[in-house]
Amino acid sequence: MKKDVLDKNTIQSLLKNKHSLKVLDTIDSTNDYLKSNFNKYDIVVANKQTSGKGRRNRKFFSPKDTGIYMSILVKPNFSIEETLKLTALTSVVVYEAIKDLYNIDIKIKWVNDLILNDLKLGGILCESQIYKDNINMIIGIGINVKKISFPDDLKDIATSIENNTDKIISRNELIASIINHFDNHINKKLSFIDTYKKQSNTLNKEITVYQNNTSFKGKAIDIDNNGNLIVLSNNKQIILNSGEITIR
Repeated sequence: MKKDVLDKNTIQSLLKNKHSLKVLDTIDSTNDYLKSNFNKYDIVVANKQTSGKGRRNRKFFSPKDTGIYMSILVKPNFSIEETLKLTALTSVVVYEAIKDLYNIDIKIKWVNDLILNDLKLGGILCESQIYKDNINMIIGIGINVKKISFPDDLKDIATSIENNTDKIISRNELIASIINHFDNHINKKLSFIDTYKKQSNTLNKEITVYQNNTSFKGKAIDIDNNGNLIVLSNNKQIILNSGEITIR
């Protein structure tokens, strides 16, 4: 089988808009690299991450030749409060890219987990960077793509696209599709909340919320236009813009 090699020229040939793209073989973290090189590049892609990261400083499994590990720079002066909204938007972008290319229907667990057949396919990590009184947003995207034998601590909770289909997935093609869909939403201000809600695996579920070293149980009843999760708990509506949840 032909190796799926990441190639800058192939990716750029599929892009609708011009981007300063950097493709690396191995890097500690694409988010960290882009934070240090945002004046040179606006998108960084790596074949392997040695210190891939998720929310709350968790590690993201990023072996070579198997996944998409990329970061996108958003320079408009978004507020830190809009981080949640960008995370939700990017989740929709990844859903649309995979659906359009391969007709595979992924779900989104609030706020940033990409789910396929009830297992974690990947995630989104949005980080802010303040530079000369402006706020840059760095959006990290991690997706398990190729057939993967996961380590013991992940094999019951994680999956990849090719582990669920007979289709051969081109990482170059999928990366370009993600960038094109992202540009459509950012540049045209397309609505994404309806799709985010439609693809949610969280809404109308009984959940446990973990926030500020405490936890409480409730039901996820809605997601507002900013990506906040609305939870009904003890007959009171609670609006969540941060925290972790598990579905009961």
